[in-house]
Amino acid sequence: MALLEKIALVLLSIATLGSLPGITSAASPPAAEGHDAFLKGLRELEEKEVKSTSKARTLSPVVSRFKGWFIDVTGMAKPGKLGDVEVVEGISLANEARDTSAWQFVETDKGYLVRAAGGKYKGWVIARDDRAKTRPEGPNLTVTPALRLARNPTDHCHWKLTLTKQGLVLEATSGKYKGWFWDFGGSDPSHKESGREVAVNVLLAEKVVAGSYFAVKTTR
Repeated sequence: MALLEKIALVLLSIATLGSLPGITSAASPPAAEGHDAFLKGLRELEEKEVKSTSKARTLSPVVSRFKGWFIDVTGMAKPGKLGDVEVVEGISLANEARDTSAWQFVETDKGYLVRAAGGKYKGWVIARDDRAKTRPEGPNLTVTPALRLARNPTDHCHWKLTLTKQGLVLEATSGKYKGWFWDFGGSDPSHKESGREVAVNVLLAEKVVAGSYFAVKTTR
C-alpha cells in the first residue's frame, strides 16, 4: 500500500473514532475558588471501604422552569437490570422535596457515588446504562437518557464533582459516556404524582450546558 494511502486510512480512522459517543467529550469546566473547600465539606461521615461520606444533600437546577426543583426518582420507575444488578429507570425532577430527594456523596478511589439517602430506594446509587441511545436536543447538543438507579454499585456509577461559579457539575468518569455531564430536558412535560409535580427528564449531555449546574443544599 502506498504511503499516502496509509496516511489517508489513519486519518479516516481517527475521524471515525472521534465521532463515536464516549470517544470524545468536552473538557471539564473550570473549578471555582471554593471547590476544594466544598469537597472537604462533604467529608462528614466515616464508612467502611470508602474514603468518606456526606450527610444528606439535595440537588436542584439553577435555570429554566425547573429551577429549584429537586433531583428525585419517580414512583413509577421502570425496573430493569445492568448485568446482574437490579436497576430502575426514572431519575426525575420534583417541585417539592421528599425523603426521595435526599442524596449522599460517597467518596471512593474511583470518584464519587451519588447514593439515595432516603425513601424506597435508600442505599441505591445513580449509575449509567451504556445501552442507552443518544438523541439530538436542539441543533447543537446530543443527550442520552442513560441514568439509572442501581441497587449496588456498577462498573459505571462514579462521578467527578466540580464546583463552578454557577453550581455543581457532575461528570461521568467511565464507560461509553465518560466525560458527559448531568443535564435535564428544560422543555419536557411534568405530571402530578402524590401531590407534587414530577418530570422524568434527567439526562446526560455531551458537554456542559445551562442545565448541567446544580445547587447543593443540606437537608433539614
